[in-house]
Amino acid sequence: MELLSVGRVSGTHHLKGAIKVTSNIDDLEILNGNKVMVELSSGEIKILTIKKVAHMIDKKWIVEFEELTNKTDAGTIQNAVIKVRRDILGIEEDEFLANDVIGMKAITESGENIGEVVDIYETAAHDIYVIEDEEFETMIPDVEVFIKKIDFNKREMIVSLIEGMREKKKD
Repeated sequence: MELLSVGRVSGTHHLKGAIKVTSNIDDLEILNGNKVMVELSSGEIKILTIKKVAHMIDKKWIVEFEELTNKTDAGTIQNAVIKVRRDILGIEEDEFLANDVIGMKAITESGENIGEVVDIYETAAHDIYVIEDEEFETMIPDVEVFIKKIDFNKREMIVSLIEGMREKKKD
């Protein structure tokens, strides 16, 4: 089963083991009582149970885990990525979160690799994918005219470009 990244641990919160999380989703409270996978920067995996979630501001949340009872324990998962099953979030197999495409290769319809998706800007109309390689930065709106196919198995995005989308990076 595919897991989705819902946030990153940005620090500890208090002496009882709570952590601060910068979230990729709007409502982390949906995770209350669920088990999540915590992937440490070393690659080590921990399975933890969420005891309590509280909203701070914007995309910042305070999360308490049953297994973490003090600041030292909480510090061991600093910068870890929190991942959950799709079904917990209510996301169907054919749906995806915008940040699921971060790190994907972007390839034009003619087969040219133009780089990898490094960021996503949210606008009122649609998201804009930022794609970079060594030399160029490309900004592509998430609309069918330009995003032809997203292949999650191959981690590739097939795109159609028009003049002005690709700009040489400034030194």
